[in-house]
Amino acid sequence: MSKENDYNNLESQIGEMGGEPQEEKKGTSLGKLKHPESYGGKKELADKEHSDMASFIARSGKKADADATVASGWIPLDRSELGKRSLFYDDDWEFSIRPATVQAIKNWTSVDEENPEELNKVFNEIIRLCVRMVDGQGNVHTWQEMNSWDRFWFILKVREYTFSHGESKIEYTDQCENCDEDLIFTLNSASLTYEFPDDDLIEKYWDGKKWVIDPREYDVDADPVTLYTPKLGKDQAIIDWAIARARQGRRDIDENFIKFLVWMISKPSRDAANFDTQVRQAQNIYKGWTIDMNSFMNDVVRNITINPSEKLSTKCPHCGAEVTSNVQFPNGVRALFEVESKAKKFGSR
Repeated sequence: MSKENDYNNLESQIGEMGGEPQEEKKGTSLGKLKHPESYGGKKELADKEHSDMASFIARSGKKADADATVASGWIPLDRSELGKRSLFYDDDWEFSIRPATVQAIKNWTSVDEENPEELNKVFNEIIRLCVRMVDGQGNVHTWQEMNSWDRFWFILKVREYTFSHGESKIEYTDQCENCDEDLIFTLNSASLTYEFPDDDLIEKYWDGKKWVIDPREYDVDADPVTLYTPKLGKDQAIIDWAIARARQGRRDIDENFIKFLVWMISKPSRDAANFDTQVRQAQNIYKGWTIDMNSFMNDVVRNITINPSEKLSTKCPHCGAEVTSNVQFPNGVRALFEVESKAKKFGSR
């Protein structure tokens, strides 16, 4: 099996457990991205960026002082926009975004959509550069601590600020299933929908940081299990680990184990050898599961995963029916950050 096939399998497996939209898994490769600009501190904004920032604040209804927000370069997000997904972050975390820079847009729009490794990198690059998560003590948390199922939503939020005047809308036409009239669907953060764990499961087993579940409550003879939400950093660590094993000629990756691994590790070690130890420790626990325990854990993971829907919904203005359509990228994923240009297209590809 080739390295690319290994990566495709792992990316698909992790994507399913992390709840990523299907469109993110069709991807492609960009190599190592380089950004000469520093995002760690403040930088002066051009006149247009000031204008765009003020426009975004006005449209989003933010009450924060516009001048102070512009000076810092970050736009605060209201956690209520995350809906129930907000429950799966610490209560004191605050989120903010900034527009994609010219360099970030260049990297995104140059990506090869047929290479999943590159596409994954460029998705994470936007999150790393343009999304900020800070706790109540002022500690900045890295992109790696974002829940996997939130990545695409935050990318769309960054896009909405980058094109704050409504440029480059992603729209496509589909037919009403009831009256066959053409309808226009618009892809944005507000149009995404999610399937959530049952409220009673959240109340009983989610303690604000992790899931703690006792299988004996369900007549399975096993000790309580602790599970942690899938994070972007864990996804990437598992992918890197699998690729390293493939390069060593190892073909012993158990895909059934991988779908549990992302939930079993709290925080992946940055050291490859230490992470390999974490994987082996989790694998030893997994190998000790009985058939009943394995079946139970399948049910658990299926029921505590937040699944982004691959459909958008709208109300048909002609017949009043609620209509759904599959999420589409009419001009490919690269079009998410493509800037409208007067330049003529070169060639037919």
